[in-house]
Amino acid sequence: MTVEADAGLGLELGGFSLKTLVGIQAGIDSLAKELNHIRRIQDAYQFGAKDVPFQGTVTSDASGDTCVIDLGGPTNERMWQVRRISVGGSLYTSTVAGKALVVVSGSRNTNPPTSDVADVASSLPLTAFYSTGHLIVRHPNRLFLVILTPTASTQYVAGGVATEMPDRRSPIVQTD
Repeated sequence: MTVEADAGLGLELGGFSLKTLVGIQAGIDSLAKELNHIRRIQDAYQFGAKDVPFQGTVTSDASGDTCVIDLGGPTNERMWQVRRISVGGSLYTSTVAGKALVVVSGSRNTNPPTSDVADVASSLPLTAFYSTGHLIVRHPNRLFLVILTPTASTQYVAGGVATEMPDRRSPIVQTD
């Protein structure tokens, strides 16, 4: 075994050069990073789906302008299958008026585009149930309720439950 150090030639250790060893180490590091990512995804699947309750409130202004309740959304690499939403006054017997739009969007908006509207509650209070796959919220989107023509100076409450699970979509990424 010879050890030579010469400018630009690298270090020779038997049949291997230092450049080759560094390249192998970089490849191993890249592989370890990818395996850790796969392990995190598998760990999420290990626990499978879980029910996540959500809730929010808003008080309409004195003139009864449109208001929005933000019900949250899933974290990165997770998705929600919304199973139930209830919306009305602070108590079910509270008198409230208006309509509610169920909106899945990345931003809060009192006048959402039609393409973001997932359901409409034509009168309040109302409880809606959804089957598996019917109302999906994927990160970075959130679930909003837009209360149209609410009763003035009234508290609106919404809540429900979603089944949270890993999002099976896998982005196409190029790694170097």
